[in-house]
Amino acid sequence: MDKQQGVMVVAEDRMYSMDSRKTKLNNNVLVVGASGSGKTRGIVSPNILLATGSYIISDPKGNLYHKYEQYLRSMGYEVKKIDFTDPMNSSHYNFLNYIKEPRDIYKAAHVIANQEICTRDPFWDQTATMLLTAMISYVLEFCRPDEHNFKSIEKLLQLGRRCDENISSSLSGLDKLMNQAEMKYPNSYAIAQYKNVAVAPDKTFDSILISLTSKLREFSSEEISYMMSSDEVDIVSIGQRKTALFVVVSDTDRSLDTLANLFFTQAINELCRYADKECKDNTLPVPVRFILDDFATNCIIGDFPRMISSIRSRGISTMLMIQSEAQLGNAYGYDKETVIGNCDTYVYLGGSDIETARRVSERADIPLKKILNLPVGTAIIFRRGEPPVIGRGIDLEKFEKDFGYTVPVETKEQRVDTKTLREKLRGKAEKKEENIEMHEISPGRFVKRRLCPERVNSIASSVGAQKNADDSSGTGLGSDNDWMFY
Repeated sequence: MDKQQGVMVVAEDRMYSMDSRKTKLNNNVLVVGASGSGKTRGIVSPNILLATGSYIISDPKGNLYHKYEQYLRSMGYEVKKIDFTDPMNSSHYNFLNYIKEPRDIYKAAHVIANQEICTRDPFWDQTATMLLTAMISYVLEFCRPDEHNFKSIEKLLQLGRRCDENISSSLSGLDKLMNQAEMKYPNSYAIAQYKNVAVAPDKTFDSILISLTSKLREFSSEEISYMMSSDEVDIVSIGQRKTALFVVVSDTDRSLDTLANLFFTQAINELCRYADKECKDNTLPVPVRFILDDFATNCIIGDFPRMISSIRSRGISTMLMIQSEAQLGNAYGYDKETVIGNCDTYVYLGGSDIETARRVSERADIPLKKILNLPVGTAIIFRRGEPPVIGRGIDLEKFEKDFGYTVPVETKEQRVDTKTLREKLRGKAEKKEENIEMHEISPGRFVKRRLCPERVNSIASSVGAQKNADDSSGTGLGSDNDWMFY
């Protein structure tokens, strides 16, 4: 078999052109099959070997990256990995880097603060989204570029509490920061968003703060902070040159699914924005395919049913792997029909779900019993405008041999995590810094402040004369004018 470009494969001897202008079809593929039916070996792996365009690949176990990294590099690809299971051995990804418009702030906050479909009062999710929107905006507006990361958002959260029996004023440190910013920038987006939630009574505001803090709990580890401290992904470049980005997510630990879903949401939005604003014919120079394994469990992408309806013209396509249509319904509700309807190629690999089998039976005009007893290794392929066909599953070993694939040799050294659990929980010990003092902004609350250089010199020159004096004023470091915020 010759290497072919611009095609996709879904079964033995079933290759289809990906030139949507000629086929008049989109390149979205929905693959439905029970666990072990061959979705990864029979469809995902062969399509990676075809090396067509750029890829963003959901890799639940991390096996695909290790298996095909060297092969793709030999095919001229730049290969990257975002690893949510091992952040210390991952490319850096900072979601704040992909916020270009005010509406992007709300989108990111909405994904983070609405992690699950909630049956209780939506007030808490909505107000948590509002508060997070204000904090993200504050970081981008008022913090230094090197502070544009999640750690800065955490610091703002810690300043937010209002109700404290030791404090006479109900103004929190966060309130004071916002008030100070408003004096100079009264039209600030951050201030406007904060005012929407700051009107809440003190106890209610603190409850909103706790609700948001609980939603951000999985972001607070040292490993995740390290991964999110900068950005190496450069999403736009994936549509500019041949790139394979593997996104490693755990198929057993769901704690970081929110961050993974945020990445996929931002990736689609960023590529669409680039195509619309900077590309000829509003189409990416290099087509990008999202190959999303365990789509209905690992990858719940915000607004995906709307996105899949419009990505074809930008040169973006998806290949979605699910176990049953019911699983897709659990993730997207009634919008599952929109997802199915926007996949012009539908591949059924068998399974025991009755409702999925019934729909396949009706669509193929084959008795339900035969669908339920579909032989292992058999695929039923539907293409819009064409009669269904029955194909055989791909022999992956033979396919790899035909494409010159060889088993990779491990060459890269990984960062070894030698920290004990105690060290991970404690974090780094804070180093003592010169000319830094803790300044009490309210009873029991402190911020770091750095002395102005002029004041440091003044104090140093008078140390000898004052050495034995009784400093009745406390620190003897002068007024607030002698300080700069650190």
